Amino acid sequence: MDQLRKYTMGALVFREGESADYACLVRTGKFEIYRMDGRGEEHIAHTTQGVVFGELALIDGGKRMAHARCVEEGHLALIDRQRFLAKLKVLTPLQRKLFDELLAFVREAPIWTPEVQATDRMTRIIGLVPQIEERKALATGDTFLDVLAKMLVHYAKRRLPQSG
Repeated sequence: MDQLRKYTMGALVFREGESADYACLVRTGKFEIYRMDGRGEEHIAHTTQGVVFGELALIDGGKRMAHARCVEEGHLALIDRQRFLAKLKVLTPLQRKLFDELLAFVREAPIWTPEVQATDRMTRIIGLVPQIEERKALATGDTFLDVLAKMLVHYAKRRLPQSG
């Protein structure tokens, strides 16, 4: 069973660089994901009901990539590492390979700007993302995993040059 936790406006959910014991599913309220750089806060995303965040560090065992805080009082369902990883076991070997490839790209690639130099991995991902979306290659029928896959693809697309 997920733990439901209430957060008040301004409360910190987790910090960048921490190890991860849980992912968060927004039940109510709004939460902000941000990073700190030399100039201050860099806004990454606002999350609302039904959105999962804090999951990347659970997938690969890495550290938190950003801070998360409450910006409108709400409740989070905290999904512990064991339950989260058990959900990933339904992925086929190919789906898990795609998850891992996208995750590695998201972890290492900056958000794309014209100054960013293309890497071999970026070139692979540019070709891979449209195929994943078109073929629904990460569709599992499990709502949680399907939302997670869409978010991972979205994170990857934010790091790619805009087409067209």
